Amino acid sequence: MTGKRPARRRPSGSGKGLLLVVALVLAAGIIKYADTPLVTSARDKAAEVIAGAPGVDKVLAVFGGQEDTSEVFGAQPAAGNAESSYAASSGGADDILGREKTLFPDTVDETVYPMDFEHVLPTEGTLTSDFGSRLSPTTGQPGFHYGLDIAADEGVVISAFADGTVREIGESDYGNYLIVDHDDGFSTLYAHCSSISAAVGDEVKCGEEIARVGQTGNATGPHLHLEIWKDGAALDPSDYLTGL
Repeated sequence: MTGKRPARRRPSGSGKGLLLVVALVLAAGIIKYADTPLVTSARDKAAEVIAGAPGVDKVLAVFGGQEDTSEVFGAQPAAGNAESSYAASSGGADDILGREKTLFPDTVDETVYPMDFEHVLPTEGTLTSDFGSRLSPTTGQPGFHYGLDIAADEGVVISAFADGTVREIGESDYGNYLIVDHDDGFSTLYAHCSSISAAVGDEVKCGEEIARVGQTGNATGPHLHLEIWKDGAALDPSDYLTGL
């Protein structure tokens, strides 16, 4: 499979902006609907940053218990429910801070770039969480998810998205992870692995086994957390994958 679609431009975003929104929403939620100048200012600022996301009043209503969470953020699993079949990564405010420690991108580029090389779906499974704003499945707090979560049984093979070179292998809140660099400035992150069979510096081929599915790090069940980056910014993986 190759990507031949022309690039289409969409707005860009930033995880740091989202962190600001989370802080503002939480602060406003604590004091609820007080009509003090401070609260009014906070709400106005959140409205500016969130442009296009759920309305601030509705988000505040969630914190006040007067609005169903699913009405604002969509259907979500119960936070911390270990029995849930919903396998996903955190993606909350703590995740944004964790990305700074690992140097993972916290900037989003919503351009859809042509991808002129062979690429495949890295593992077979069920899509459990999309790219974008959501409630963290582990904390229940608003956050941003920089990739896709694909639930699969522990030990299922994870293959290289495309030909490339293994840049980094590590362990963090994302569990056991590896990063592979591809042509044209593209890179991929594979996280929460139970094991990794590739080594730093390895030249890997499209579809070659590089790891196995797990639930290491902050995860609610076994799954692959997959991110696609270009020139240091996170892209929406669904724009480059089929079969999910």
